[in-house]
Amino acid sequence: MGAFGDFGEKFARLKDNFVGLKRSIEYIEDFLNVQGEKIWREELTRIIQKSVDKEAVRLVSKRIAADIDSNDGADYVPDFEPVDENDATFMGRLLRQITRSLDKGFYLDSQSTWYTYEGKQLFGLRFINFL
Repeated sequence: MGAFGDFGEKFARLKDNFVGLKRSIEYIEDFLNVQGEKIWREELTRIIQKSVDKEAVRLVSKRIAADIDSNDGADYVPDFEPVDENDATFMGRLLRQITRSLDKGFYLDSQSTWYTYEGKQLFGLRFINFL
């Protein structure tokens, strides 16, 4: 298991994929003379923001959430298969997974970190930096 358990392993694989994708985008930038990395960052930020907004609205009002679910096509955000009925987006799934893992330990204020009862780090500033 990695430094952050199952999270660490999954995010390490994701990081490896993004490194390869970044390299591909750099090649495309050179070939087409476009700012591919900037476009990628803007689109990824937009998708994450839309996902966070969708999760926030679902928590506030079910009626408004139905309106957000109906995409007008102008602002495409990919939909993902929900793992359970509470999952609306990948950001919500990530948040629920983090909160579930925090229930397995305790928070140590002096370290600003959550630990398991066996003393292993569950979640903290290093994990946030990793993300």
